[in-house]
Amino acid sequence: MELMREGAMQTVLSGIISAFAWPATLVAAADFIDSTWSVAIDRSDKVGIMLAEVLLNGLQGSRPVTLIGFSLGARVVFKCLQELALSGNNEGIVERAVLIGAPISVNDELWGPARKMVAGRLVNVYSTKDWILGVTFRASLLTQGLAGIQAVQVPGVENVDVSELVVGHSSYLGLMQQILEQLELNTYYPVFSPSTPRSSTPRSK
Repeated sequence: MELMREGAMQTVLSGIISAFAWPATLVAAADFIDSTWSVAIDRSDKVGIMLAEVLLNGLQGSRPVTLIGFSLGARVVFKCLQELALSGNNEGIVERAVLIGAPISVNDELWGPARKMVAGRLVNVYSTKDWILGVTFRASLLTQGLAGIQAVQVPGVENVDVSELVVGHSSYLGLMQQILEQLELNTYYPVFSPSTPRSSTPRSK
């Protein structure tokens, strides 16, 4: 709730508060953020491992699998892909994967192996305006690169910049259907360039 209050202040005073001058309330709450967020990250990673076990056991049958995750759910999906890569030759189990507002480091060396686990498209949807995710993640892990707020420079990863639509982490909730429709997930070949972020403006008919 404190993050959301400060988020409203950030919106009103966006021309005054710079990216490096975080509100004093957030700085003071860093210890609380770190503790709570660390627990959430740990649980998400454990759920991702469990999801990989479910897929490896074939409970989904022979059907292709599409994984879509938002926020910590995106981390669950990514951890699942990592676990599949570590477990052997499991290419083809996952056909598509979409990570939206993902709290995942862009410098993680396992992005490459995770990409190989997806037969079709691996999409990173991000917003450079998602400052709540940036503050929370950095307070916890002190990373300077985050998939949820920037492009992932890994071959085969599609980066979709939705900054024109998403002005905060909670904005995704009301825009999820629009974003997924724009991605055209049933299209096998990428709608967007794998390496170059594209605008989130709806496609003309």
